[in-house]
Amino acid sequence: MLKIKIFDEESEKSLEEKINKLIIDLDSQDKEIKDIKYQANCSIQNDEQVYIYSALVMYDDKLIEEYKPKIYELVEKVN
Repeated sequence: MLKIKIFDEESEKSLEEKINKLIIDLDSQDKEIKDIKYQANCSIQNDEQVYIYSALVMYDDKLIEEYKPKIYELVEKVN
């Protein structure tokens, strides 16, 4: 099942640290990140510029299945 995690931070460094922590956590659980969307916004609040950095991380909640090639057995040899 596809799930999302939304981050909203006031600094790029803080956003980067939180996303990297999520990547490590998901990797240790054998879950796969599908996509990351990033956005930066600037607004004025009380005559001061305010920057907001946000990201949406989409990941698959199912465990990654390791690829295992099928092994075929020779049942009967045809002449």
